[in-house]
Amino acid sequence: MTTESTSPRTLGAVMSSEAGFESQDTPLRISGFIALILALVSGFATVALPMLAVGVLAILFAMFALRKTRPELGDVTPVGTGVARLAIILACFFGACSIARYGSKHQTLGAQAEYFARQFVRVASSGNQIYANELQKSYVNRYLKTMPLELHYRNEKLKQKQESESMGMGSMPEEEDTTVADLAKYPVDHDWVLWRPVRIYNHYGRQKAEVILAADESENPYRLRIELEYLVHKDRGTSEWYVEVATPYHERLVAESVL
Repeated sequence: MTTESTSPRTLGAVMSSEAGFESQDTPLRISGFIALILALVSGFATVALPMLAVGVLAILFAMFALRKTRPELGDVTPVGTGVARLAIILACFFGACSIARYGSKHQTLGAQAEYFARQFVRVASSGNQIYANELQKSYVNRYLKTMPLELHYRNEKLKQKQESESMGMGSMPEEEDTTVADLAKYPVDHDWVLWRPVRIYNHYGRQKAEVILAADESENPYRLRIELEYLVHKDRGTSEWYVEVATPYHERLVAESVL
């Protein structure tokens, strides 16, 4: 009767893991493969910038996978280190692309918003309140290009006057856009100064921009705040800006403390 001696290499030591099991076999760095998966997911950062956090997490997992091996393993290269290096390259590539795309988008939209705001100020400075009103409408509510706007607005005012007189209310005073009236005091070719960089932001999924123009570079000039919205035409696929708010700029007063 013979007895078989148990081999010194037990089944539990055949595969080493990141928990630190001692083995002569090549260790496996699972964190490297996790880093690769996270790096691939971070590619969505080109669409949603917050996904950059996934890229940072991928780099952290990759750095953990590239940690030094135990001295007793000698020159053995753990499985997963090459994948970890690839994960770092992919995460950095996607992160750089997303940041570049985000910066380019903001620069382009900012330049467009500033140009449209200056064109609006130019139209309003000419005293043409009719076209200034049209620029403050989205493409859905604007009249067609073939519409004689002056005649239409004149008929609308006459109609409102007749309705008010028939109701015994007398003649109603004409409504005047005070902002347009303020801008009409300046010449059409007045050189407006960009008071601060154009702010591009999203508000409940709506792309908006805030442009603040100053009449001059003095300490307390007349400043105009123009809030624009970026719209894409559903049928034609074209995009355009429209002025949502045009009002004199005032500093917001914020209480230092609430009692």
